[in-house]
Amino acid sequence: MKFNHFKKWCMLLGVYLLIFITSCKKKFIESDIFIKKQWKVELLASKVLPSITGRSDHAVAMIYLMDNQELHYDIYFDKAIENNDTPGPGKLYLGADGVVGNLFIDLKTPAFNAQGETNGKVSVDAATVNKLLTEKMYLQISSTQQPAGIVRGQLN
Repeated sequence: MKFNHFKKWCMLLGVYLLIFITSCKKKFIESDIFIKKQWKVELLASKVLPSITGRSDHAVAMIYLMDNQELHYDIYFDKAIENNDTPGPGKLYLGADGVVGNLFIDLKTPAFNAQGETNGKVSVDAATVNKLLTEKMYLQISSTQQPAGIVRGQLN
């Protein structure tokens, strides 16, 4: 008698497990937006034109061109900025290394936080996407003390 009760209980448990397993479906998160191109940019005070002396500020930027025509960026100074300076706007310029280029995209960077970081995104049109993929350009960050630029780095 006990064995039949145990057998029925096991069968019932098996049915519940089978229902539970077949009803659980993994949800996959999918995105319709993908990275079209990305750049890691080292920004150095020594690359700014006209050159500035006595500064060794350094920053890093990650820039992502998304296939929905958005340009995302993360910029951070990896050490405290010298002379109690305050970083300002980041802008992309058309031009090769060692050349002063023309303004291409104002990233409209929000203020850098206390850790020297900022991030954001800007929407771009198809012609701008094409130039981002084909032209030489550089990123330059200005500052309160160096409005012409405190650090600069070439997008490869």
